[in-house]
Amino acid sequence: MKMIAVRDEAPKINIGKNGLTENILNEIDRQLNEHEVVKIKFLRSMPLIDEIDIKDLGRKISSTLSAEIIDIRGKTITLYRKQRIYKR
Repeated sequence: MKMIAVRDEAPKINIGKNGLTENILNEIDRQLNEHEVVKIKFLRSMPLIDEIDIKDLGRKISSTLSAEIIDIRGKTITLYRKQRIYKR
């Protein structure tokens, strides 16, 4: 149910002119730990955005962070990972 609700939400992370950096990967990891689901949007200002295959980039991010791709729409990917840190 949580994954369906995410479809209408705005992306939590926007990747722009600095591209996909280590800090961005750390933030995606943190968001996945906290929320399990995160939407990532690749902005037009990202270097080489028109030459990059978003599906391939999504696969690389998901394999790096041990997450699953649950949706790709245009230049937006939605990732899911079961929480590693349990809230009390």
